[in-house]
Amino acid sequence: LSLAARQLKVGLLNGPSAVPAAYLIEHKSDFKTAELDFQIFPGADLELPKLLKGELDIAVLPPNAAAKVWNKSNNDIITLAVIGEGNISLLTTDQNYNGLKTLAGKKVYCAGRGATPEYVFKHIISEMEIQNIILDFSIPNPELAGSLISGKAEYIVVPEPFATVALMKGKEAGVRKLFNLSDFINENFPVTVLVCNKKSLNKPETKKSIMEYLSVYKKAVKWTNANPNEAGSLVEKHTLGLNASIAAASIPEGHYVFIPAKDARKKIENLLSLFIKENPEYIGGKMPDENFYYNGK
Repeated sequence: LSLAARQLKVGLLNGPSAVPAAYLIEHKSDFKTAELDFQIFPGADLELPKLLKGELDIAVLPPNAAAKVWNKSNNDIITLAVIGEGNISLLTTDQNYNGLKTLAGKKVYCAGRGATPEYVFKHIISEMEIQNIILDFSIPNPELAGSLISGKAEYIVVPEPFATVALMKGKEAGVRKLFNLSDFINENFPVTVLVCNKKSLNKPETKKSIMEYLSVYKKAVKWTNANPNEAGSLVEKHTLGLNASIAAASIPEGHYVFIPAKDARKKIENLLSLFIKENPEYIGGKMPDENFYYNGK
């Protein structure tokens, strides 16, 4: 089998987590050890079955989803790196907001039930001992910005790039960002991890390509953060779910990083502990052990 014929199959999620991958798609002919085959999915639920069947070698998941799959499968995936950190914000049009205590008795629309925004926000309001906040999950993530601007919602907890969309389009409606959730827990918690199928990692020829992918991805993150306008254009060019101006504007707030899994274990466990406190089933019942994290060997 020639190098050109061998493929490394990479799953991406449409939207913000795919932003640094735009650089890789643009430069995939530079990849030495295999041909990169990118597959783009609207959500993790469609990506996961392919990852578990071995039809993808690498994929992108929220940390709790990765932990759940690891716990529920035969430890079939391994976490390679954290690639996105706390990019979730609380936004409002309420001109009378005066600290978190203002939220008592209010309705806050939140992105995604059972996901990181919900559990980090619940942790914050519990620590601050704020009562009677109604969390509402009835508005889909992409529609939260519009709901805030139109007045349907007064408070939203939303990740990038939707926070940037609300701020860019909602100036006349008085939309403002109150804070990034990570400001309150004194840690930039992980929101996205890069994982791989364990069998792929155990095949020497595929492992070599996975290692090259990690090295190139790290460069892509650095380039994306340094060149938001060019990166935004590539995101639109490769139809990754955002237009160029929104992608470019959201990159400085997107917290794109590359932290090898072995160095990120404590951060991941700190986040997963919030899920365990609320509902252990959202991470598959228990904290993953050290075999969940790729150790670099």
